[in-house]
Amino acid sequence: MSASLHGRPPSLQGFVTRPPSPALAAYVQRFWWLEGDGSQVYDEQMLHPDGGSGLIFNFADPLRFDGTPRARRALIAGPQVASTRLQLVGLVNKMMGVRFLPGMGAAVFGIGLDELTGLHDADWPSLALAHLIDQLAELERDAQQALVERALLGRLGALQARRTPVQQLLEQIATNQGRARLEDLLQTVPLGQRQLERLFRYQVGLTPKQFSRIQRVALVRNQLRAGQPLLDTAMVCGYSDQAHFIHDFKTVVGMTPGQYRARVKVAER
Repeated sequence: MSASLHGRPPSLQGFVTRPPSPALAAYVQRFWWLEGDGSQVYDEQMLHPDGGSGLIFNFADPLRFDGTPRARRALIAGPQVASTRLQLVGLVNKMMGVRFLPGMGAAVFGIGLDELTGLHDADWPSLALAHLIDQLAELERDAQQALVERALLGRLGALQARRTPVQQLLEQIATNQGRARLEDLLQTVPLGQRQLERLFRYQVGLTPKQFSRIQRVALVRNQLRAGQPLLDTAMVCGYSDQAHFIHDFKTVVGMTPGQYRARVKVAER
């Protein structure tokens, strides 16, 4: 079964994660590396959306996302609304990434994440991050993280992570794992709905509804991986309508809950 590089760290040989320094803890989920001697053969990996964004620095052969090769060695992984398939083929011996918390990529990149959904080259105008790749290629893990952290802190400057209305809504949706009525949550945030939704799209790159769906589908995936029956899973995750349950899951993951559970069972044999 394919692992998720976003929702949870995958069980891949040579995959390592580290937390950020305290100065970046409000912005960064984790730093990660995939290292090896080039002899490993990896299964196709599923990148499930989590509302976050990130940077990928690739020091080996081009990566393939949904079958499309990405030759650039520095990529921005913008917010996703659906799962992506990553094919690790050829020489895969050194890769580094940074995963930002939902709503924090805009502060780092300096532009709205509604302009950065999906994958983009890291030489996107005004970002000026692609230059790091040559320096990083010559460094070991500790020095790589230190270099990227200095670059990120330099971009953030005096900006402080504040509990903005968008952050309040993000936290409430995540706390309820997407099961709470969005209309009710919007009423608790001290900002007009249209203004809040516009600001949410800018900072997160998704609508509140899309982020809520992603959180609930992540809960469904966890239930199915734990071996829970489909009907029980739907009820636990707040679905009273089977059609809605199947539609949401297929929209995000690209397969039905039953198909996903079957893949999990095959992987466990």
